[in-house]
Amino acid sequence: MKQKIIFSTLILFYLLSNCSSDNQTSNNFIPNATGTESEMLIVMDSSKFKNNLGRSLINVFGENIYGLPQPEPYFDLKYIRPNNFNNILKFAKNIIITFTLEGNSPSSRLLRKEFNQSSIEKIEKDTSLFMMIKKDQYAKGQEILYLFSKDDSTLLGHIKKNKNKLRNYFENRIIKNVNKKKLSNTNKNISKDLIKRFGYNITVPSGFSIGKLDSQFVWLREIDPELEKNIFIYFENYISDEIFYKKNIEDFRKKISLKYLRDIENPSIYMTYQKELPFLKKEVNFKKRFSIETRGLWKLSDISGGGPFLSYTFVDKDSNRLYYLEGYVYAPGSKKRDLMREIYSILWSFKI
Repeated sequence: MKQKIIFSTLILFYLLSNCSSDNQTSNNFIPNATGTESEMLIVMDSSKFKNNLGRSLINVFGENIYGLPQPEPYFDLKYIRPNNFNNILKFAKNIIITFTLEGNSPSSRLLRKEFNQSSIEKIEKDTSLFMMIKKDQYAKGQEILYLFSKDDSTLLGHIKKNKNKLRNYFENRIIKNVNKKKLSNTNKNISKDLIKRFGYNITVPSGFSIGKLDSQFVWLREIDPELEKNIFIYFENYISDEIFYKKNIEDFRKKISLKYLRDIENPSIYMTYQKELPFLKKEVNFKKRFSIETRGLWKLSDISGGGPFLSYTFVDKDSNRLYYLEGYVYAPGSKKRDLMREIYSILWSFKI
């Protein structure tokens, strides 16, 4: 999700003929965007939405997030017919407007009116052009993604090819807002203590406290009556890169949990992971370091609790340390998607 979208088509800022200077003169005269960060409107011809184009957008933005105990999509999608895209709906935070030059329905013609004739000709001639992003077009804090092409099959190919980049653009937007809202009020005393003790820093939101601490391990927790948020950081001397192969991360995590993540009142109970859902691992650039990102489900050994977790495993060559960072939540009866986005933001605040 830290990847940035770099598309040549972003130079198409001039395509929207109806986004006049009157609409863009000053944000002081437009309302704030409405809806939650995860809500997304899809505006397109109904016949296209029911076919491959619509299914492809659902596959991109409505796919379920891996590693959550119950199905939760990346975004909560709502389809809108073009003629119902009125002033109230135009204030939504996230909007995708999709059309092609193929088809002559009233809805398709209505959407094409957003573009002048010169722009339509460019779309028809240059099949590499397929997207454009407009910020604050109708409301403050709004993002509108325009997807277009000369025909349905060409646009479908672009969407499939750029699936992750399209989704990550909006996902990064959510994470940015999470950082502003959740990481602005922090516990600076804990952060300073971690720098002094271990030589690393991590943003500790207000409400977190230290649950356990020793020479190689720290456990940060926020507990309220309905849920828990947890972050722990472990390191040891780096000896070999075997941990990055096969199932060694699973074994490494189990070693940490057996030593540190035990029930205070009943030490025989410890944290393990749910083998029914295999770990999802991918290589990422974590703060300019090769890292393995891992998602999965944790559980207590007596099966009295469980939930999703996210971790990063990497080596810091300067200190010759092998690091394991993990965040997990316990929130029975609650949705986990937004909580794990908070966990993601905290983990990515880590600095050596």
